[in-house]
Amino acid sequence: MSKELKEEFFRLDGAWASFELASTRRREDYLKPFRVLKCRIDDQVDFQGTEVTNTTEASVLIEIFGEEELVAASGRGPVHALDNAMRKVLEKHYPQLSEVRLEEFDVRLLHHGETVEDDEEKGLGGPVRVLGIFSDGRERWGTVGVAEDILQASVECIIDGLEWKLRGEHKH
Repeated sequence: MSKELKEEFFRLDGAWASFELASTRRREDYLKPFRVLKCRIDDQVDFQGTEVTNTTEASVLIEIFGEEELVAASGRGPVHALDNAMRKVLEKHYPQLSEVRLEEFDVRLLHHGETVEDDEEKGLGGPVRVLGIFSDGRERWGTVGVAEDILQASVECIIDGLEWKLRGEHKH
């Protein structure tokens, strides 16, 4: 996804926190409070039996204060599992992140106003935009992730949501 297209979607639907973070990250003096290096998701849905069951585990490799930490967590679906895993590391160093809640989560397929001829581009093969609305009980902010992959877009959205809370922190 092009940088210009991402920035256009940052401004949409109240995702102003991602737009402001993108501007802030360009500054030479900006210290990123953490970096997600890798994540892996194992999501299993079992349709056998009388009830559908879901088991999701996520592992995340995060660089924080020059060190790499690998953690795993489970959750009710891939986004919840990823969020839980990230928080295992981040809340140790930034306890104020325990106040942050994801209140709304919206996923949309993007076609950028174009008529698409290719079937793969019409549905699940096209780019997605994930919008998250976060709150810490005092403030609400919106973030966005845009990617060809729904999980990548979700991770980008969560990173921005947590990093927004940490803006102005200079602990490293």
